[in-house]
Amino acid sequence: MGESTAIAHAVFIIVSVMMASVLAFVVLSKLGYMQSVFSQAITEKTNALGIRIMIVNAYKSGGTIYIYAKNVGTIPYSDLSNIDLYVGDLDGALDYYKYSSSGGTGTFTIEEMGNSDGIWSPGETFKFTVNSIRTYGDLIRVKIVLSNGVTGDDVVAASGG
Repeated sequence: MGESTAIAHAVFIIVSVMMASVLAFVVLSKLGYMQSVFSQAITEKTNALGIRIMIVNAYKSGGTIYIYAKNVGTIPYSDLSNIDLYVGDLDGALDYYKYSSSGGTGTFTIEEMGNSDGIWSPGETFKFTVNSIRTYGDLIRVKIVLSNGVTGDDVVAASGG
């Protein structure tokens, strides 16, 4: 009876060590995953903090609105085709305009005022040509939203014909 008890304790210890090893492996792998997720989230937020948009000027000509905006942050932005642009009267709802390289009603195009490299570099000004879907007053609200959540929002006097 003494030998069987010793063997049972040995088997119990071996099984316990194996289960503890499996549990430690699972916990450590999940911690590595969580560290990766947190690291990626921190990097994205840090990049978003480095991008800032300032609406510089706007004017209207016929059914077209020209908006000048500048990247006043420290990080370049390159996902230009996924920029959302909203325009509206000062106290009204904003109308959504989507990017189109060819233009058309309800869309906008982008012209780089600096290097034409497809990147909105720090200090670079972009000209947004908005093919408006309706007529706006002289005071318009402009909101530019980048795909990473960064926004530039201002009210500008967009006089013109």
